[in-house]
Amino acid sequence: MAGYSGDAGNAMMTTEPWYYTANGMMFSTPDSDNDIWYESNCALLGGGAGWWLGGCSGSNNNLDTGGYWTTGVPHSPDVQASRMMVKLI
Repeated sequence: MAGYSGDAGNAMMTTEPWYYTANGMMFSTPDSDNDIWYESNCALLGGGAGWWLGGCSGSNNNLDTGGYWTTGVPHSPDVQASRMMVKLI
């Protein structure tokens, strides 16, 4: 994005609190609960957006209302735009 400067950090690797980590997690959706939160489906709780979720983790950029990306607690809905790029190997 033009004009951006700084380092947003890597919220996918966040380990504090432990349930925020998305590292190594499978993609979760409302109909495929792959997160570690035993009480509920985090993708369903998060407005139905699929993402790599630990336990309702510290990042989700697929929300209709924006998204959040945090390397600290608490997180806030502050992502205004994002782009997901996939490298095929």
